Amino acid sequence: MVVDFLLIGAAKSATTSLSNALSQHPDICFSDPKEPQFFSDENWRGNLDNYHSLFKKNSAKLFGEGSTNYSKFPHYNKNIHQDVFEYNPQMKIIYMMRHPIDRIVSHYIHAYNRGHEPISNINKALTSNNHYIDTTRYAMQIEPYISHFGKHNILMLFFEDFISKPQHVLDSTFEFLGVDRISVNKKVLDTNKSFNRRVIHYKYDNPKTVFEKIRKVGFIIKNYFNRDFINRKPNLPSETKSYILNSVKDDIQKIEKLSNRDLSHWLD
Repeated sequence: MVVDFLLIGAAKSATTSLSNALSQHPDICFSDPKEPQFFSDENWRGNLDNYHSLFKKNSAKLFGEGSTNYSKFPHYNKNIHQDVFEYNPQMKIIYMMRHPIDRIVSHYIHAYNRGHEPISNINKALTSNNHYIDTTRYAMQIEPYISHFGKHNILMLFFEDFISKPQHVLDSTFEFLGVDRISVNKKVLDTNKSFNRRVIHYKYDNPKTVFEKIRKVGFIIKNYFNRDFINRKPNLPSETKSYILNSVKDDIQKIEKLSNRDLSHWLD
């Protein structure tokens, strides 16, 4: 087998909801878990059997996965574009973009609540960690994929469209992948909210022993009463908003040309 398409991000832009919807198609098999992050590791070549074992539906015509770290260059595998091309030069790439400020705020909340972000002040976090801005430089992330795979193998989507017209976006995605259109029940579109006390520290993700599983249950219970938890959208001062928009302005203008889409409202 070979993986046919990647849903690469952007992080916190409804990629989980989109992958849930695509996985409903009888001809599509999504990996389990949805984000194996396989190509984030430069030593992926020796682990192909393990990677392919994540795809369980042998009757599928297309295999895909949705690792958002594939669009967080240069913070993971710096050769990722060439590596994916080496694996499958016909790979199709799906990339969903969101208003820069909304994406970054959601990214920060998730990172903090999951234990990846130690700074409890979003304004300090944004200036201390360029991860947030780089992930929102959409042109910087997608242009290398276009160079390797050609624009015909790249589908650029927008979060706002998916929220307001999910079936329309899904129809476009099915057409891009070359499968029949199907209607998807909106109940499968997991909202994956940032304010979710079921989100637990990343170190409890994959408990292997009974003791670790017990600790995980205890942590979940404790987390419901955790005061150090962001449960509302933080206020961003105008200086921080200006910093974000000035940092990504050039990229947004490039995306406008690549997608033939007016995104001036993102920069207001």
